[in-house]
Amino acid sequence: MNRETDDRAYLLATARELYGRAVYSHKTHEKERVIWGDRVCSMGRWNVGLVSLTTLFAILSAVLKPLALLLLTALISAATTGFVLWQANFDPVGKENQHRTAAKEFLWIREQLLLLIERCHIASVPIQELQVSLEGLTRELTSMYKFAPNTSALAYGQAQAALKSGEFTFSDEEIDAFLPVAVRKGTTAGS
Repeated sequence: MNRETDDRAYLLATARELYGRAVYSHKTHEKERVIWGDRVCSMGRWNVGLVSLTTLFAILSAVLKPLALLLLTALISAATTGFVLWQANFDPVGKENQHRTAAKEFLWIREQLLLLIERCHIASVPIQELQVSLEGLTRELTSMYKFAPNTSALAYGQAQAALKSGEFTFSDEEIDAFLPVAVRKGTTAGS
């Protein structure tokens, strides 16, 4: 093999590794968004339930006026207020939106890496052009990792299952399973 062929192979291997990471990151943020979305729905149901109880007991207290109902109404009202304040500080809707945005960003970089992998298989594309593209995409991906919200082990596990992966290995077979047939390892242009 000549120097350019070696460089192209190394660049392709690096792009494939980054692609595999981007696939996992994208899917993990998608799963984390679903987890937070479920929490938002659950919290919404709790809000409706607590507000309904507060209203019911307030009406009963106003009509019947026993001290026990007034105290129970005050306790339920305090619980409702506490839950709303906790939600405001916890911001589950904001977290869901952060993961939705991160997933979309990782999907974009994933597609850019796929195009780079494709271009690595085209002999007429200069190696310097490929290197510049790889360096730019690596900087973008590093920045995305730096600013993306943290994900949970639960989301990662769900992503791993969704991608039908046994381990976080990025084996050639695993990456090839994500790629179109024409750009899988061992496939050459025109074959």
